[in-house]
Amino acid sequence: MIRNFDIVVIGGGHAGAEAAWAAARLGAAVALVTLDPSKVGQMSCNPAIGGLAKGQMVREIDALGGLMGRAIDSTGIQFRMLNRSKGPAVWGPRAQADKYRYATEVQHLLATQPYIVTVPGEVAEILTESSGSCRSIRGVRLADAATLNCRGVIVTTGTFLRGLMHTGEVQTEGGRVGESAARGLSGCLAGLGLELGRLKTGTPPRLHRDSIDFARFELQPGDPSPAPFSFLNEYGAADDSWRPPLQQVHCWIGATNPAIHELIRANLHRAPMYSGQIASTGPRYCPSIEDKVVRFADKGQHQIFLEPEGLDTPEIYCNGISTSLPRDVQEQIIARVSGLESAKILRFGYAVEYDMVWPTQIRATLETKCIGGLFLAGQINGTSGYEEAAAQGLVAGVNAARLACGKEVDFVLRRDQAYIGVLIDDLVTKPPTEPYRMFTSRAEHRLHLRADNADQRLTPLGREIGLVDDLRWSRFSQRRDALNLGMAMLKTNRIGDQSAFDFLRRPAVSWSEVSAQVPAAADVAPGVARQLDIRAKYEGYIARQDRQIERFSELESRLIPHTVDYSAVVGLRGEARQKLGRFNPRSLGQALRISGITPADLTVLAIHLQKN
Repeated sequence: MIRNFDIVVIGGGHAGAEAAWAAARLGAAVALVTLDPSKVGQMSCNPAIGGLAKGQMVREIDALGGLMGRAIDSTGIQFRMLNRSKGPAVWGPRAQADKYRYATEVQHLLATQPYIVTVPGEVAEILTESSGSCRSIRGVRLADAATLNCRGVIVTTGTFLRGLMHTGEVQTEGGRVGESAARGLSGCLAGLGLELGRLKTGTPPRLHRDSIDFARFELQPGDPSPAPFSFLNEYGAADDSWRPPLQQVHCWIGATNPAIHELIRANLHRAPMYSGQIASTGPRYCPSIEDKVVRFADKGQHQIFLEPEGLDTPEIYCNGISTSLPRDVQEQIIARVSGLESAKILRFGYAVEYDMVWPTQIRATLETKCIGGLFLAGQINGTSGYEEAAAQGLVAGVNAARLACGKEVDFVLRRDQAYIGVLIDDLVTKPPTEPYRMFTSRAEHRLHLRADNADQRLTPLGREIGLVDDLRWSRFSQRRDALNLGMAMLKTNRIGDQSAFDFLRRPAVSWSEVSAQVPAAADVAPGVARQLDIRAKYEGYIARQDRQIERFSELESRLIPHTVDYSAVVGLRGEARQKLGRFNPRSLGQALRISGITPADLTVLAIHLQKN
C-alpha cells in the first residue's frame, strides 16, 4: 500500500498531537502514525498540566492556536495558581487532570481536523532521496511494508525509542507499562547520520484510593475561583464566571520519614541507578526517592503528594517518590508512610531508558541539519515534560507544514517573545546532559513572558501564520481594544496631581481604590482590569527590559546563512570555528550564546558576513 501525505508525524504523545494539529491547521495533509491510536494524548506520568514556567508555555501554546490549553480546561479536576505569594511574572497555572478524559479530549480535538489521518503501526524506516550533496525526506515505510509518501517527517517518539523499563532487577522492553517499544527507528536515525544518546526518566507507584487513610494527610484544595488555561475560556469572563466542567477534587500532602530513608539506603545495591544496571542520566530536577535520600542525606523527610488520576478510577498518583527499586522494597516504603500502612499498590514505580538525539543536530526550526524535511520534537531532543514536548510539537508542525507548502520563511520564536523560544534556543545552543526542564529562571525576559499576556505577545503572530481561527481572533481583538481603551482612560483621568495610571503604579494601590475615584474604571471587565494593574505595577521594570531587548535585537536579526564556511573566516579562533561549525547558529545573537564564543569572535564573524 502506498499513500500520499504532506507530513508524517511519528508518535501520538503530546508533541505528536500538537505537531499534527498545527500542520493540519495550516492545510497540510497529515498522517499521524502511532503504535496504539487509543493512547494518543496519554499522560504517561504525572496526571497534571502546567506549573512554574510550564504553565506559561501552555498559555503560549494556546495563544498560538494549539490544543493543550483547551484539552486541560475541559478535563481538569483541580486548578491552582502556583507562586501567588510572588509577582505575576512568575505565577504558574497548574491543573490536575482526569488523565483518561484528557486523552479522549485530545483525540476528539484531533478528529475535528479533516486533514489528519491516524495510521496504526510502527515506522520501520524513514525514506530519503539525494539531490547533489543534499538529502531530503520522501516518505516512511511501516513495519507491515506499507509506504507513506511525504515531504516532511516529524519524529515525536517520547520514551519509546528502544524503551527499556526497570523495576529492581527486572527489565522489560517498552516505553510505557503494557506498551511495546519502537525498536527499529533508532537504527534508522543513526543510519541517517544522527548521533544518538540515552536518557532516563521515572514514575512512582499508584495506589488504590480506598486503601488510604486520608485523615493522616494534609488537605491540598484547589483555587476557589479557578483560572482557565485557554484564552478562549477567559475572554469576557468575570473572575467567577468560568467554571471547570468537571467535578473538582482535593489532593493531599504527606511525607517520608527516617525509617524509609534507612530502608532505601539498605537496598541501594538493588536500585538500577546504583547497581550499574542503568548508566544513562535522569532528570536532576525530578529525582527518584533513592536519589533524594543519597543527595540530601541530612533531610529527615521528603514531601509526598497524593493526586487522583481521574474521577472514575481508584488510582492515586504518589508524586514525590518516583522509584525503580524492586517491588518488595516499594511495598515496604509505602507501608512505612503515615496513612499508607494498609495501602494497596495498583502499579509499581519504574524507570525507563530511551534513545534520544543530541539537539546540536537540529536548527531552531527543529529541522535536522543533515536531512531536509526531517524534524524532531519532544523527549527525542532531550527534554522532559508534557509542556516542553507540546511546545516543540507546535513549532515543528508549523515549520514542517510551511516547508511542504514551499514557504521559505522559518517560524522561530525569540527568547524575548516566549518561553517556547527560550526552550528551543537553549536546546540548540546549550545541549542538555540530562532531561531538560523549563524554569522561570531560564528566561532573562520573564517580566515580559508572563502567563497573563501570552495572547498579547503571540496571538497576532499565530494569526499571521494561519493557526489562529476567526473565533479566537475576534475575541482577542475585543480584549486588545478593551485594554487600549482602559489604558487611555487611566492616563487621561487624574487622581490628585497625577494620572490614574501613575496612581495605580504604587505597590499598595489596588484597582478598587482607582475605581472609587474614577467611575469609568468600575466598568472595566475584571480580566482587563487585572492585566492593566499588572502593566502599571511592572511598567518601570518592563521599560528597562525593553531597552535590553532593543540592544540585542540587532544581533538576533543578523541571520547567518547555513552555508557559511567557518574555516574560511579570517581571524576566527580555532575553538570558535569548531563550536560554530558544530552548532551552525541561526543568528549572531544565537552564536554569542554558545559556550566558548566571545564578543571578539562575534565581531570577526560579523565583518566576514558583511564582506561576503
